[in-house]
Amino acid sequence: MEKSYHLLTIEGPFSFEHTFQRHHRTTDTLKSMIVDHEENRFIKWIYVGETPYLLDATIRTDNEKTEVHLNGSVDEHLKADLRHYVRRMFGVDNPLPEFYEHMETIPRIKQLLERFHGMRIITNPDLFETMVDTIIGQQVNLKFAATLKERLVRFAGEIKKHDGADLYLFPTAEKVAKLEYEQLRELSFSQRKSEYIIDFARMVEREEVDLNALWSMSNQEIIDRLLPLRGIGVWTIECLMLFGLNRRDVLPAADIGLRNAVKSLYELEEQPQTDEIRALASEEGWHPWESYITFYMWQYLNTLGK
Repeated sequence: MEKSYHLLTIEGPFSFEHTFQRHHRTTDTLKSMIVDHEENRFIKWIYVGETPYLLDATIRTDNEKTEVHLNGSVDEHLKADLRHYVRRMFGVDNPLPEFYEHMETIPRIKQLLERFHGMRIITNPDLFETMVDTIIGQQVNLKFAATLKERLVRFAGEIKKHDGADLYLFPTAEKVAKLEYEQLRELSFSQRKSEYIIDFARMVEREEVDLNALWSMSNQEIIDRLLPLRGIGVWTIECLMLFGLNRRDVLPAADIGLRNAVKSLYELEEQPQTDEIRALASEEGWHPWESYITFYMWQYLNTLGK
């Protein structure tokens, strides 16, 4: 029998199926994660400090308690760092029971909670990758963004095969900082996007941007810190807080997907505008769970017509 190590416990309901429906941007030929829905297992390469580590974990759920177990032997000195990473990955400090109780009296939202019961927000705590991933996705469709990301990873990152699949390690800020704009241009990045990505990596490498410090900042402090940086707007920062920092209270009101989901769920004749989304959130008391409602809305949108 394969060895395993109990890493941490997640309180409240947990649906492996719903939680792992949303993955980070990948293509058919390059994956950020292998997900086994039969064994409730996921496998991905991460950095523990500056050291690559194959995170191989199984989720075991019993009633309202979920345990994350690492498969195989685990070095004692890595356990604390791995626990810290997985806590952030699943947003363990955002208790679903509290969220469900808060939204109990809002019929439309309660409908979503019942439909996708136990879905947690799964994020990527590697904030450098999340930021670059988001910059890549600016003003291009999802398919082309995934292609650009794959080209960057294959050019500057590492590919580590696992059971025949190409799993990747995203290039570090140090590696990206050493690139020249023309090298990304040759991968079909625009000139501006090449500059945004490489300049950001250089600021991180020179410690002009401290990504670790963002974890302890308020949302507004993060906006104030990052917004002056070239190529980083409010949408980009919201994505970082949603997909990297796992903040529970971010409302990307301008997001087309969210607006389309609200239009369908609330049976509106026209797509609501940004100010109407904010007004609805205020009227129904979404705060401080705007992020979770957004993710549930996106999941709902993905199932329309299925």
